[in-house]
Amino acid sequence: MTDVSQVALALAYRCAQVIYPDGLEHASVTRRETVIRRGWLLPSDLFSAQSIRDSVDYVTVTAAMDGYRSLPEPLGRPWRIGAMIAPTVGVSCVGNEARVSLMVGETPRGLIGLVWRKQGGVFATSSYAAGSSDTIETIAAGLAQGLPGAKANGDVISLSSGVIEGVNAGYGMSSRITRRQSQKIKISIWTTSSAARDALGARLDAALATQNWLPTLDGGAVQIDFEGEGEGDVDTMQMQALYRRDLVFRTVFDTVETQWSAQMMFGAGTLLAGGNDISFGDVVTTSLGQSDVAVLAAEAVACAVAPAASVYLGLDIDAFGTVRSSAL
Repeated sequence: MTDVSQVALALAYRCAQVIYPDGLEHASVTRRETVIRRGWLLPSDLFSAQSIRDSVDYVTVTAAMDGYRSLPEPLGRPWRIGAMIAPTVGVSCVGNEARVSLMVGETPRGLIGLVWRKQGGVFATSSYAAGSSDTIETIAAGLAQGLPGAKANGDVISLSSGVIEGVNAGYGMSSRITRRQSQKIKISIWTTSSAARDALGARLDAALATQNWLPTLDGGAVQIDFEGEGEGDVDTMQMQALYRRDLVFRTVFDTVETQWSAQMMFGAGTLLAGGNDISFGDVVTTSLGQSDVAVLAAEAVACAVAPAASVYLGLDIDAFGTVRSSAL
């Protein structure tokens, strides 16, 4: 979920990439030590060993308190499907036998379902949510317990009659916009060198001037543009040999609610007609070989391994908001 802190953090990471194009372990574009922080200066930044007084430059990224503006969000806040996690388990069926399979080199993930067709209709169904501790044998045993009279022998499930059909499914992430807002974000350069201020300001200005969209840590994007205030030097602290430049941006971003859920494998329903309930679709039954708690646990593990789409790999922050290498 993107909020103002995540937007400011993404902008701080972007500043770090501009100032340290070869990584934080290498020299900055000014050849001077430069600290990038999401947040304001600390007292130690002015008076400690590693401080502005000791020729260390600082770049801070902060959200302006007076810079918030609410914008209309989509009517009805509709849900949309986004990222998908494909299953690694599958099932193949021939006649009244089904064989469970697992992709080579993969951890069991996803759902498997069996449909038992008998006498021209659906007689029963069974499903199983595969977890990381499962094997094809345990998955087959769990599926067999959901079908009356079914037997499991290793990875094979067999029935005495009828026809088995198999289906597998993964997980999908649904999202909806709950609020849309505009927020003013300020980048400030702090240094004891007016030349360093000009060099850092020029680099950040050139890199961000043409960047209309700022990637966020959750894989989304924020619209970014120079605020009406633009940029300017703040020389009120020159008596302290402290030079500052502010670059002010206007960002537009969404607060998004997300939810992971399993893809649908079976379809069933009930209609009320003339005072009678009329059922249609598949006869959905719960597998006796797996509890609801185990199903939810398997889903949680599978969705937790979803890759985060981020262009800021290798960057992290410490407890004070200072950008650092994630290898530290």
